[in-house]
Amino acid sequence: MSRTTLHSLKTALAGLSCVTLCSGALLAQDIPVCDGYPLETAVNPAALGWSDADLAALDVRADEIGTAAMMILQGGEVVYSRGEIERPFLLHSLRKSVMSAMIGVLVDAGALSLDTTLVQLDIDDFGGLTDTERTATVRDIISARSGVYIASAAETQAMADARPERGQYAPGEHWYYNNWDFNVAGHIFERVSHRTYNGAFQRMFAEPLCMQDWNAFDAYRFYTPGTAFAAYHIRISARDLALFGQLMLQDGQWNGAELLSADWVADSTATHSQTGWDGAWAGGYGYMWWKPADDASAEAAGLAPDMYTGAGAGGHYLTVIPSRDMVIVHRMDTDQPGNPRLGMRGYGDLLSLILALGEPD
Repeated sequence: MSRTTLHSLKTALAGLSCVTLCSGALLAQDIPVCDGYPLETAVNPAALGWSDADLAALDVRADEIGTAAMMILQGGEVVYSRGEIERPFLLHSLRKSVMSAMIGVLVDAGALSLDTTLVQLDIDDFGGLTDTERTATVRDIISARSGVYIASAAETQAMADARPERGQYAPGEHWYYNNWDFNVAGHIFERVSHRTYNGAFQRMFAEPLCMQDWNAFDAYRFYTPGTAFAAYHIRISARDLALFGQLMLQDGQWNGAELLSADWVADSTATHSQTGWDGAWAGGYGYMWWKPADDASAEAAGLAPDMYTGAGAGGHYLTVIPSRDMVIVHRMDTDQPGNPRLGMRGYGDLLSLILALGEPD
């Protein structure tokens, strides 16, 4: 094992039982001393392309939408912040993009291969999966291409209605936004790491990034009849989510340590599937990250082709735009049923506005 790989393992997998590399031994980690929020607020947003009129226009749009919290980072500084940025909101399906990074840590460490099958992981479900279904690989699972089409926890009616017939497609053949896949991804992480997803996230990301509002106990699992695999839910504040986005923007590097490899960041946020979904930012899909379908559709909508987004129901979004050195976090108060929501088209409009306002001269 190279020094680089070992350093990455010690830094990013601290607290995990890495069955492949460590024979169950716990690895030591130097927990940083946190003295306040790690990112500075931009003293002069205008130098980064943001006029007072631009920021005022964002306030107007946020009021119209009913935004609960929003942050924009550029150049590693906070250029815009409003609302309850310290309040830990439920991530909803944005949890899937977080889990993508956590699986990436295992892949980086050599503890998990994307070519490993459900058979090799001894994964089955109530009623039994078919032999063909069990040939699905970890890559198929995190790409939403498993070919396993059965009821799943936290599945919406729209997802159930769009679900293909069982056996209609073999693993790897077809993209379908499949909560069964996403829930199994969490199970695979816990099986390989021998740690709960929320406790592992704390050691891998929350502590090294000096997240201010994270509470590992502010999590729960949602089960549904007919499947063994739960949906795993966590709460994260806007300012803590912004730190995670900045880590992704920095190719997994943080204060001289590699928490996630640049190779994983690039591979997980590449376009591996076409979704056919509306919205220029959601026509493609990576490893549990949304992508534009292609450069032309992104540019036609005033968006950046290299952007990638994690999305949660009701208006929870994290967008990273490497070409603009930018991270965007948007949250809605979805804790109450009657509160306003921001759907995918509305978020696309907001992204277009942000990129137009922040366009450098």
